[in-house]
Amino acid sequence: MVLIIFTREGLEAFQAEISDDISAIWHNPKLLTEAEINQFKSQGINCVELPQMIDVENNKSTLWALEYVEKNSQDQEIMIECP
Repeated sequence: MVLIIFTREGLEAFQAEISDDISAIWHNPKLLTEAEINQFKSQGINCVELPQMIDVENNKSTLWALEYVEKNSQDQEIMIECP
């Protein structure tokens, strides 16, 4: 499963979901710290920055992010942060 996360609040909300089933976290640029990226990598979770900043309040923007991840991820089971 892939997580798409846009905010720190979203990351905190998904912390309980992060398990062996998670293959990647796609996230807004600069959202994760280097320490967080290293921690996720040590758990076998790939961290991928989205190519542009996504406003979680903008439905078109979040839909674009979902479509982008669907096209660029091998794992098609996706959970996305919603406001």
